[in-house]
Amino acid sequence: MTNQRTVNILRKYRKSSASKKQRFFDSFEKRMIYRTTKTENPETTRKMVDKVLKKLLRNHD
Repeated sequence: MTNQRTVNILRKYRKSSASKKQRFFDSFEKRMIYRTTKTENPETTRKMVDKVLKKLLRNHD
């Protein structure tokens, strides 16, 4: 990713609403969980990560 693209993304993020920022962090969290888990266990899929996150969300309520 070029520096100009990164700067444009950050500018766009700063101007976005609170709900869009929250959605960004939600998707970012899922991606980071997937990447970390994938490193430790190569058989992991995104569906597996989503399933576990849904269970955690259900148990939290």
